[in-house]
Formats: sequence, structure tokens, C-alpha cells
Amino acid sequence: MTRLTPQRSRLLAVGLLLIVLLLVALIIRPVLGSYLSYGERIESLENQLSIYQRLAEGLAADEARLAELQAAEPVTDLYLQENKPALAAAQLQQYLHSQVGRGGGQVISTQILSSDESGPLQTIAIQVHMRGELDDLVNLFYSLESGKPALFAENVTVLANPRRQTRVSRRNNRRVQARSVPALDIRFDLTGYAAKEKTP
Repeated sequence: MTRLTPQRSRLLAVGLLLIVLLLVALIIRPVLGSYLSYGERIESLENQLSIYQRLAEGLAADEARLAELQAAEPVTDLYLQENKPALAAAQLQQYLHSQVGRGGGQVISTQILSSDESGPLQTIAIQVHMRGELDDLVNLFYSLESGKPALFAENVTVLANPRRQTRVSRRNNRRVQARSVPALDIRFDLTGYAAKEKTP
């Protein structure tokens, strides 16, 4: 084996150093980088796993609480009982007449409005025309919107009744004014919701 001259030995050392640097740059560095990125990804996934485990531990308690709330306040009370649109609209009309009869006023007419069937519930709506006094209207809206089933009065129009007349009569030699036509002409849409009809 021949001995290398100092100049060739330096060139060989520099060449070996370049080969080592190329190996580091081309092989070791990407492997090390991917190893570090995998470590970060693993740490992120472990954090997510710990969050999901905490949520899963509380799931049973949350489901029990939901069942307790549903048993105490069933949401079905908020819907109209009938699930056929025509029957639900008839139920809504009857409920309106009972509330007006209880609180005062006079229903002139009701008309069933077409309903939107795109959501999870059926929208049941009627258009109402009635006459009454301001106190009757306030009491009616309060009883409709605060009771069960859940109902909503929309598109409310209140006008002074142009046909209002007052009648004067005498009782025991005293003048008494009696209103024969209510003061307000009231129109509004009354909306409720019913569960969708189950198809076989």
C-alpha cells in the first residue's frame, strides 16, 4: 500500500468531509426533521385524546341530566297535539276561540295559511281577524304567547274601528253609555308547530 502525500491526504480528508456533509444534508437531516414533526403531531394528538376522554367521562352525566330535564319539562307540550296539518289548524282555531272567549273580544274570521314543510316540524299558521278593546288584545297576546302549546303572533295590525258606535240609554234616570262595536279592528297571523306526520 502506497503512502499518500500530504496534499492528497488533505484532499481525501476534504472529500470524506464533503461526503459526510452530503449524507447529513440528504439523509440524516430529513429523517431527523420528520422524526421531530412526528413528535409534534403525536403530542397534538395526545392533547386531543385527553380532551375527548374528559368529554367522554362527562357524557354519561350530561345524558342523565338531559333525560331528567326532558322528563321534568317535556318538549312535546310545546307542539300542537295533532300531526295532520288540517287537524292541527282546526285545533289552533279552537284554542284561539277559547282564549278570546275567556278574555274578551270577538273573532270575525280565521283563515288557514299554507305551511312550510322543509324543517323538522310542521308550521301551522292561521290568519285572524277580530275586534276588541286594547285590554282584550293585551290579555289575549299574553295568554297565547306565554301558554302551551308555544304560539307566536306575527304581522299584527291594529286599527281604530271606523264603525264604532256608542249607544246612550237611560237607567233609573241616569245616562249610561254602552259600546255596541269594539274600539279596535285587529288582524294577525298566529303560528304554532306540530310534529311531522309519520309515513309508513
